Amino acid sequence: MPETPPEPKRRPKPRKAETTRGEILAAAARLFAEKGYGECNLRELADRVGMKAGSFYYHFKSKEQILDELLSASIAMVSDAVTQAVAELGASAPVRDRIAAAMRAHITAFLSGDNNSASFMRVWEHLPPTLKRRKREERRAYARIWHDLVAEGMREGEIRNDMDIRLVVPFLIGTMSRSIEWYRPSRMSIDDVCHLIITTCLDGGLGRQGQGGARAEHPGALVSR
Repeated sequence: MPETPPEPKRRPKPRKAETTRGEILAAAARLFAEKGYGECNLRELADRVGMKAGSFYYHFKSKEQILDELLSASIAMVSDAVTQAVAELGASAPVRDRIAAAMRAHITAFLSGDNNSASFMRVWEHLPPTLKRRKREERRAYARIWHDLVAEGMREGEIRNDMDIRLVVPFLIGTMSRSIEWYRPSRMSIDDVCHLIITTCLDGGLGRQGQGGARAEHPGALVSR
């Protein structure tokens, strides 16, 4: 008699506490972007998600804790998207293709409507230096991904090697991230934005030009603020 095949495992549903925590972070990102971090308070955040103060404090004890987790989650989300896009091509893929895939992943992460990256960008611009410094190491880790790609591109002749890599990397990251400021879904698609930025950078100003040695300093120097 044939054996009965085992039932497929079902993915466990997220616990209510986890779901609520995610909802709070999403609401906080939107509220911080709308009013500014300094103008928000915990009571207002609790009202936004329809919770009583006591229940809210079960999840987060302070506004700073919310911000800390929100910033970490946003940086990790973009970093994971870029890392995965590069890994899917494989190390043997041409470096230009890997850089283009990384750029597409970063831009898409910022412009997609199902994440907090856009809110993160707006919040980040208004944070005091002390709060920005808390995330310096995470930002450096992300910058290293780009430092390694750009340095390889310079060695392979796909990126101009007569420019300072300490300027090229933040230029790339800033150009991609700030697309949220001019992107209009009613007039253009995310693919349109990706194509514009990738071709402008890789086929334009940063493309195969120039001679000389690349100044590939340690990526820690890329994040000084």
